[in-house]
Formats: sequence, structure tokens, C-alpha cells
Amino acid sequence: VKYTEEGEIVLTISMLSKEDKENKMSSTCDKMIKKGILLIELHDTGIGMNPEYIQHAWKSFSRGDMSITRKQDGTGLGLSICKSLVEINGGEIKAESQLGEGSSFWFTWNIEILSLITPTILSSITSTISKFPTQLLEAQFDKKMPNFIRNKRILIIHPVKNMRNAMLTYFKIVEKVDAFDTFNKGIKAAQTYKELYNQSAYDIAFIGLYEDKEEEVIKAALTLKALDMGNNKLFIIFIVFPSIKGNELAKNLIRNLGGTVSVIYTPITRKKLINQFVHLEKNNTV
Repeated sequence: VKYTEEGEIVLTISMLSKEDKENKMSSTCDKMIKKGILLIELHDTGIGMNPEYIQHAWKSFSRGDMSITRKQDGTGLGLSICKSLVEINGGEIKAESQLGEGSSFWFTWNIEILSLITPTILSSITSTISKFPTQLLEAQFDKKMPNFIRNKRILIIHPVKNMRNAMLTYFKIVEKVDAFDTFNKGIKAAQTYKELYNQSAYDIAFIGLYEDKEEEVIKAALTLKALDMGNNKLFIIFIVFPSIKGNELAKNLIRNLGGTVSVIYTPITRKKLINQFVHLEKNNTV
């Protein structure tokens, strides 16, 4: 985290399939013990490191650019300790990196999965779940979304692709949702829609808020509000990283912009979005 000042840090945990002859059934307590392998992947858009340095990064007290590690209070022990723990577990750890662009680390971790059910019952449950349509599961979540939001027009402006994709997934039930990685693209879309249909393009705008782009955010928000045809109905929701500086920046923007403005903190979840919309509905904001 300390090496990534902006952008994203993505942690992914998945189970690797493994056919293991050592999987066994306990005859005394009807338990099935199955071995598996976890794959843990970590990707960031931080300072990165020289690819030539990676082979030395696993050694104790090994550090890359001293000016950077000194600034971030690095000791050179972190990766060495990680490598030792992973190897003790019987796994492996790897890394890829590019200076100034970010790093990717991944490692495998051996685990034992203990189940209190028999293989026959487990097979039956797996078969039943596989037949249950994924669409039905998504529909259960969608039902919790307030009905009024289905007909709203939503704009998302955020530089992180994973963030945009996640929000697009949450808004599958909404008729019109546009997502862009820059302010200019979002504003251009709003302008084009207004010229074509002579009406405001969006009802709700989610805007990523970063400390070093305060002026750019204010300009974009004011431009979008101006394109609201003077209705002052555009509801702006700033996407903010939960920190003291992030909170102060959000409060400052809310004071300067006026109108209907709110804040949603990362990580964005379906529950947080639903809470936002329920609040809007109760206050008849949009």
C-alpha cells in the first residue's frame, strides 16, 4: 500500500484444481479431508521496480532504488520473509514488475479442506448448485435495488478499469449507464446527448476523487451541473478513498459545489450503493 500513491491495488484469491491421491475419508467422524492449492495474486499500479532487480529482491536486506525505499521506510526484509513462509508451506512465489508502472506478485499456498459431509452428499450438493441458474442469484440482489433507479441515467467517471467494471456489473438493471476513464470523455458524452435530444444526459454522476486532481474534479463537476439544463437535479456522488485527506477533500468540494452532492467510500459494494439510493429515494432527491 505504501508504494502505491494512486491507481489501484487488486488482491485476487482463487482455488487451483488439484487431483490428489492423498485425499482421504475419516472412518471415525464421517469427515472428508481434501487437499487444495490457493493462488493469491496481488497487482498494483505503484512505483514498481527494475525487472533486472527482481532476482535479487528475495534476498534479506535487498533493496532497489535507495532514494525510494528510504522515503517509504523500506527495510528489504518483506519479500525475503514472504518467500521463506511460502516455501515452508510447500508453495512457490513469483513476481513481475516494471519501474514506474507497478508490480504483480503471486504465490501458491497448500491447504487442507475439511468437510463434515460424505463424498456422496458433496457430489449431490455440487450437482444441485450447478443446475441453479446464475441469473436467479443475480436477480435476488437486483430485487434489493430501489425500483426508481432502473429508469435513471447514470454516469461513471473513474480512471481504474476494475472499478468501472464492478460498478457496471452492479448497474445491470439500469437502462442507461455510461462509464469513462477521463473527465473529458464523460463531459463530451453529456454534451453530445444534450445536443441531440435537448435534455440533460444524466441523473446521477459517480466521479472518482483524487487528492492531486482537485481543480480538475471541480471543473468537471461544474461543467456537468451546467449541462443539467438549469434543473439543478444532477446528483453527484464522489468516489473517495477512506482517509483523513480524502474526507477533507470531499468536504471542501461539497462546500464549493453546492446542490445535491454525496460521498461513497471505496471499496464499492452493492450494499453501499443500495444505501445511497435508498437515502435518495427517501429524500426525493432524484
